[in-house]
Amino acid sequence: MKLLIPLAPLVCVLTVLETGTTFATPVSPAPQEQADLKQMLKFTWSAGTHLPQGMQDNHVAFMDGWLVNMLGFCSGADKDWKPGVYTRGFFNTAWGLDLTNEGAGWVALPDFPGAKRQAGQGAVVDGALYLWGGFSYEEPYTYTDGYRLSHKDGVWIWEPLPPLPSPTCWAGTVAIATKIYAMGGADYDAQRFYCLEDRTGTVKRLGARLIVFDTENPAAGWVAESTCPGTPRCLTGVAAIDGKLYVIGGVTMLESGAYANVVDGWRYDPSTKAWERLRDQPISASGSSSSSIVYKNRYILLPAGYQYGPVLRPDGSEVPAYGTPETVERTWKQHPTFKTTHYYNHHYVYDTKTNTYGRATSLPYDDVASITVVRGDTVYMFPGETGGFEWKGEYFGHHPEFVLKGVIEELPWE
Repeated sequence: MKLLIPLAPLVCVLTVLETGTTFATPVSPAPQEQADLKQMLKFTWSAGTHLPQGMQDNHVAFMDGWLVNMLGFCSGADKDWKPGVYTRGFFNTAWGLDLTNEGAGWVALPDFPGAKRQAGQGAVVDGALYLWGGFSYEEPYTYTDGYRLSHKDGVWIWEPLPPLPSPTCWAGTVAIATKIYAMGGADYDAQRFYCLEDRTGTVKRLGARLIVFDTENPAAGWVAESTCPGTPRCLTGVAAIDGKLYVIGGVTMLESGAYANVVDGWRYDPSTKAWERLRDQPISASGSSSSSIVYKNRYILLPAGYQYGPVLRPDGSEVPAYGTPETVERTWKQHPTFKTTHYYNHHYVYDTKTNTYGRATSLPYDDVASITVVRGDTVYMFPGETGGFEWKGEYFGHHPEFVLKGVIEELPWE
């Protein structure tokens, strides 16, 4: 397959990490040929326990034996096809699913203390969830406030946290030991989203900013780390493996306000404050919600994504989209609102051991901004935004209540 970005010969040098794992660093970040990608992981899909309400951009995390779900937005686009399930609006509701008794369904938890919103960003440390930011269609539009959710003696408790340094949504957020890192993100002012800088123009390269919050020293608040030299981004795949931070792809907003894909990947070492360039993604179709996306402390899951017309490069130049996204074969009657939508079901994997991309079993529906929570050999996926789909004869809408559950198997691909 011929890509639109010229491919330079990819020569690798091998670096030995502190753990003894060999890491292949490419001399060129050029992407692998899409047709040559090996299947690394197999997923056996089933339906999980569905949410009480259809939504997107909700925050989902695993804590203390529970899946917890909160915040989000529903457009209400399918309320005529499924009354009562797709109520339009933003949410501050929270729900919990006891994974030792999934059949009991989702139970209501105390509401998130802040305003209703979507696209909050957070991580779990020592069994407690730390959650900040997000946006809504009402002032102040993008938020800085944060709260911690803990579960003690059967009681769920929210407590306030120091705020973000500026309003942010869609940051890639992950924990390393007691510290929470937030990479990139966007601002919003009711007119458009901002990623190259915030809405005031004072926070330059907002989407390349890396900040850290030490849960053992919360009074210090958020502290700036070394800025990523790559393309400013939000909705990026962020993972922590062996004390290092991996940042894969994402979405950005051009100066015009138009959306563009981000394909460059980076690895950050907090001990040296050094960034290292990885391979570019195999196709320019990306966008991940903040989630738990690592399998076997090695593989980073990158489900679905959206392909925009341009790709923004780290040097600020724009190049055309490249690669061919995958879609499901539609065999059901489609809600008329979504007949022209273009979502995708491809499922890529980044292997941090060899610095190569591969494939995993495709999703059974088209999606973007999938929310992924890995627990052992099981993954729970919450669709972000779909064109509508059917599962065993039941229709699920644009912002669905559907939960996809998968059993993961590593294949002998090396």
